[in-house]
Amino acid sequence: MIKKNVYSVKSVSIDSVISCVLAGISFGCQVAAVILSYSYQGKGPRAVGILGFAGLLMAFTGMVFCKSAWKSPDGGIVMKRVSGIINGIFLITSIILYVIGWM
Repeated sequence: MIKKNVYSVKSVSIDSVISCVLAGISFGCQVAAVILSYSYQGKGPRAVGILGFAGLLMAFTGMVFCKSAWKSPDGGIVMKRVSGIINGIFLITSIILYVIGWM
């Protein structure tokens, strides 16, 4: 017999899926910005900075969608937690990279 628990859910909140997609885009933007910044030795074009800022904006928007997902009754807990943790990590990473870049 299979025991049902809180984590076995058949539906997932749309907001948490959008939040996870935004986290993936944020990760891609941050990685691309760091790689391009190192390849230009810190003197890259304005597009590198815009790419990093886009990653920050995507992580912030992902956190907004994560908050909206927690308010909705549908969907599972695991996806909501994952989207919140991942977007939180990328948001903090973006802020740290900007602080390091300003020094």
